[in-house]
Amino acid sequence: MTEITVRATDEALAYLEEIALEMVKLFSIDLDEARGRINRRFKDRPFMTRSAETYLFHEEQDVWAKHIYYGRESYWWVDDEPRDPLPYP
Repeated sequence: MTEITVRATDEALAYLEEIALEMVKLFSIDLDEARGRINRRFKDRPFMTRSAETYLFHEEQDVWAKHIYYGRESYWWVDDEPRDPLPYP
């Protein structure tokens, strides 16, 4: 079973787990893939300080889920057109 390996406070880890669960719900992927995508997205971005947590908490879980799944460059929020997810792994 894949775990979230991002360096983060307990509060930030709990939020990342909520994002993973949202990805499972929205995209019908398994929890291992969701956590793996989160690990890949934030591998160089620890959430160990209040300012780092603020960056994480400024978006709702569903927004992060879509950014991580589709990529910010997909502009998924602009229209309702179907999009391909970022390749995984």
